[in-house]
Amino acid sequence: MNCRRYYPVFPQAPQRLAVLFFFTGMGGIVASACTHPAPPPPSATKTNLQPQIQPHKPVIPAPELTTLASSSSPSSSSSPSSSIKPESKPPQSNSSANPKAPSKAAKATTPSSAPQSHPTATLALPPKPAEASPRVPIRVAIAQQSPYLVIGSSTPAAVMDQQGQAVKKLVASSAENFVVQGGQLRIGKQNAPNVVWIQPESDSGLVYVSGRWYRGAVQVIANNGKLLGVNHTDMESYLYSVVGSEMPASWPIEALKSQAIAARSYALAHIARPANPLFDLGDTQRWQAYKGVETETNSTLTAVEETAGIVLSHNGAVVESLYAASDQIVRDVHKGFGMSQNGANQLARRQYNFQQILAHFYPGTRLAWLQFSS
Repeated sequence: MNCRRYYPVFPQAPQRLAVLFFFTGMGGIVASACTHPAPPPPSATKTNLQPQIQPHKPVIPAPELTTLASSSSPSSSSSPSSSIKPESKPPQSNSSANPKAPSKAAKATTPSSAPQSHPTATLALPPKPAEASPRVPIRVAIAQQSPYLVIGSSTPAAVMDQQGQAVKKLVASSAENFVVQGGQLRIGKQNAPNVVWIQPESDSGLVYVSGRWYRGAVQVIANNGKLLGVNHTDMESYLYSVVGSEMPASWPIEALKSQAIAARSYALAHIARPANPLFDLGDTQRWQAYKGVETETNSTLTAVEETAGIVLSHNGAVVESLYAASDQIVRDVHKGFGMSQNGANQLARRQYNFQQILAHFYPGTRLAWLQFSS
């Protein structure tokens, strides 16, 4: 895996981030194009379903959704931006019917990757603004070049075209096969437009896609005989899963908080500089591991909620905060600049808080709040 240091990159589509600014001031997006291997979470059992267009519908398992013990998890919102030309957000139901390489580097010092005996620095957190941080929409490719998809919902759900016209209704806890035949998308026995949205009718509804459950809405795009599935959700709901996919949920909460902030900053860089016109990033370790609600736990939800809206910044720009599983990978791949996930775990077990952990691995950066622009 090749990697570069931090680079300031300004959004190619500034309108997508026009509503945001950082409490420390605007500057751009600090980013680099690289990947970060990390320890895979325990493998989840996958349903190996073959496409059966007729006569029977596939059977899907019931979802197991974790909620915060102290309060219910916020419902996800879906206001994506995409084109094929798909609409820029899921349509409302109608009852009548590879990133470019950056060009300019920012200066940053290189830390030692190994944990030190005592914290030498801490990242100060500015006072929390009166307004709540925005729930930033994000588009995650959860299936690419798939010959077919099995899709269902935990609650009744609408399948809609881009104009919000009803195509089909999914019954709760049942699923349909989505497959391309003769250049035409078919849902079960029914022909459908080549771009459709699956939107649960309830805010608490989850969408099932070929073995995993997801918050938010799912867009299915048929192209060249294959299917692209894109999960449209909000940043915090996305991070509920990423934190548990990238770190064991049993690790100390301060390590999980550090992971949440690093992952949020990384994702924001890719929203500004998306991997594809149709999605911001994928769901594998090439970007950040994302497995839907199966990797959500009470500890990952707590880590995300208690750091909601906090990002790493440098000169007023959000940092694409690189990280990897071990100190050795950070040294070899990231030139010693980035977070060792195992190192964060060790520091947290020695009572370092997330501000000290992040200061250790990302020297020269600051913490900032995401806010709506005035």
